[in-house]
Amino acid sequence: MKTNIEISVVIPCLNESETLQICIDKIKKKFLEKSFKGEIIVSDNGSTDGSLEIAKKNNVRIINVTEKGYGNAVTSGIKNAHGKYIFIADADNSYDFNEIENFYNEIKKGFDIVQGCRLSSGGGTIAQNAMPLSHKYIGNPFFSFMSKLIYKLPFKDVYCGMKMIKNDFYKKINFFSPGMVWCLEILIKSKINNAKSSELPITLHKDGRIKGKSHLKTLSDGLKTLKFLIVCSPKWIYIIPSIIFIFLPIYLSVLNFQNFYEFINNNLHELMLSFFLGTQLFMLGLYSTLRSETLGMIKIGKLNTFFKYFSLKISLSLCFILIFLISYLYISNHLILFENFNKKIFFIFSLLILINIIINSFFISLLRINK
Repeated sequence: MKTNIEISVVIPCLNESETLQICIDKIKKKFLEKSFKGEIIVSDNGSTDGSLEIAKKNNVRIINVTEKGYGNAVTSGIKNAHGKYIFIADADNSYDFNEIENFYNEIKKGFDIVQGCRLSSGGGTIAQNAMPLSHKYIGNPFFSFMSKLIYKLPFKDVYCGMKMIKNDFYKKINFFSPGMVWCLEILIKSKINNAKSSELPITLHKDGRIKGKSHLKTLSDGLKTLKFLIVCSPKWIYIIPSIIFIFLPIYLSVLNFQNFYEFINNNLHELMLSFFLGTQLFMLGLYSTLRSETLGMIKIGKLNTFFKYFSLKISLSLCFILIFLISYLYISNHLILFENFNKKIFFIFSLLILINIIINSFFISLLRINK
């Protein structure tokens, strides 16, 4: 890293010829006014409208990013930045690059990331027609709420594209999101890596482009964000539901203890199905957790306690013992608690559950084969 550079400004760019010059002029003016030692990086994602010519004319650094997507453009810019601090904002002039000074003053207080906030809940302002109503009142507030609920993020506006980060901190983190979801990934990984964070209110201005269109696809990017939030959170989508499904039959059986025989006999199908779904969800939760660890979306070692007791050998031994025991009781008519019809259902469901556990045990063991 070239330590004489204090601020690197990374501008993801895709056909921004209408507004790129305005953004570069603001940055250069602010650098001159405040005597900032800085560099401007245009991380170009395949522009064909003259944006590259504008960047070359201004003698700024150009990073040609062949892999499409906002996340790829920003990540490439970060990797090539030499400054102690990296300022990121879009090239459509909706973010005011004069804010560099405020972000710099804030991050100098000892923060690793300073996130902008456009929403009024965080003191921000959205100019008239600067953001679609669906984004302003539904999309951004909803995803910010979900991020707080699932990941306990301290930010009120998770999709703000203006931020400043500490270079040496974020060079240690690997990012995998190629598109807009990168905005969420960097915040989640900031939390996981114990980054000191702050949120600064800003004003979102109307997109300065007239011919050019927004690269954000409301429905597509919204669904990708929702998938990202849920899939990378095994606790909420798998583990907690699995515990409910597994312990629900036990809980209901205890509640109906006085009529235990009748309750079991009348509800065996539902109770066994609930237990089957619970075990399957739990196994999927283990897989999702291990996968999230490899992606850096949760802290390493979340399952260490579980794997102190779980092993393929133990799982297979218990399952085969139970299969043998249940098969013996069924064949020898020792399942006296149930009527003939229900005995068969109990036997079949039990075998399905145990076979399911065996197959998933091999799968989970394979994921931890290096252990």
